[in-house]
Amino acid sequence: MKEIHPIVLSVILAVFTAIIRVIYDKEETSAIRMFLESILCGTLAVIAGTAINAMGLNQDWTLFVGGVIGFIGSQSIRNYADIIIKKKINGK
Repeated sequence: MKEIHPIVLSVILAVFTAIIRVIYDKEETSAIRMFLESILCGTLAVIAGTAINAMGLNQDWTLFVGGVIGFIGSQSIRNYADIIIKKKINGK
């Protein structure tokens, strides 16, 4: 049996975790919201998995990162990224 690539597992984990989180939060639980949030989290998991590969880290990190992305959500990740970018631009 062929082994599933860790990035694929990371995406699946991020997508399902995002869907569960949206349902659990009970904020905007429409199907379109769940779909879009899960797709965004899955995309972020692919990006993170590629970065983990590029940095030469162990592939087991992709599952951890996929779970964290799904749990935190795309909006929180965007907010954190904005803070980090602003700090870098301002030289702090």
